Amino acid sequence: MDVEHANSLLLTLAQTFDAVEQERVLAALLTEHAEPIINKIIRYKMRGSDDGEEIYREVMLQLVGRLQKLRTERNGDTIDDFASYVAVTTYNACDRFLSRKYPNRRRLKNGLRYLLTHREGFNVWQDNNGNYVGGFRRWQFGQIENSRLKVEQLRDDTRAFERDVKVEKSWSEQKNAFEFLTAIFSWTNAPVEIDLLTSVCADWWNVTDETVAIDAPKISEENSERASIQIADARPDAYTESERRDYLKRLWNEIADLLPRQRAAVLLNLRDENGRGVIDLWLIVGVVTVEKIAAALEMTTEKFAELWNHLPLDDNRIAEILGLTRQQVINLRKSARERLARRMKGF
Repeated sequence: MDVEHANSLLLTLAQTFDAVEQERVLAALLTEHAEPIINKIIRYKMRGSDDGEEIYREVMLQLVGRLQKLRTERNGDTIDDFASYVAVTTYNACDRFLSRKYPNRRRLKNGLRYLLTHREGFNVWQDNNGNYVGGFRRWQFGQIENSRLKVEQLRDDTRAFERDVKVEKSWSEQKNAFEFLTAIFSWTNAPVEIDLLTSVCADWWNVTDETVAIDAPKISEENSERASIQIADARPDAYTESERRDYLKRLWNEIADLLPRQRAAVLLNLRDENGRGVIDLWLIVGVVTVEKIAAALEMTTEKFAELWNHLPLDDNRIAEILGLTRQQVINLRKSARERLARRMKGF
């Protein structure tokens, strides 16, 4: 993709008043520049899935809406880098689709990501191709022996390493994920893409999405220090499902009424009782959009997308983003949750 050409077309779209020229530029942006990026990302993220067309339509619809807005609201927000904007929009659409269709897998992925970023010796980072990978922290900035062959074997067979290592019985339990991941990384001797790692763990621990439902966060006055997300295995009836969605909608509205820094302190650290990020819960039930969450955090969608795979953030990182001290972040979140507990009491 010619980045400079795409960005020059954006400028033309925003400045010209010629309707015919606008349509020509719009078509060029979508077919010549956006479509190849969208298709490439969908092929990568949705390997072996038949759902790519649905995601493609969703992304195109968003892009058309954004570009139409750009040419009608000439003083509105601009798009600085069209290629990056398309990529972020497509990745977000894929993640939203997978969250809706495979919520258990999504929770597993969030749990793995949290473990990798919070346990000694592990980390998550982007490789040279922009893919998020996990592995031993020492690999991030050091030389790694080229063992990609084993990663490819793992992609073909999620239990490939089982032939070469002594399998411990304890690995069958998710509570021993640290030991299990250590064994995988020791065998591959190379970073593993987070999506592939999620597939390996889902297969090993028999994580499926055949019957899953989402309970709403429960914030009580007695336990206002943490917002707890409960995940149920049995699908509730329609009335209960509606109640939960109403609860989440009410909770979001209350969060939106907090002071900006309070919102950020709560949302960027939001996790369930097992430490897993759950900010995407509102997306799964369709209460808000990625754009709305980004706006609540007073961020651009692109900036929020950069943080997405690192959520929940620890207090030091949030303090860095907000320009505060760690203790100030803790105090903001404490006062916010106390307010939420009072406002949500009895709902």
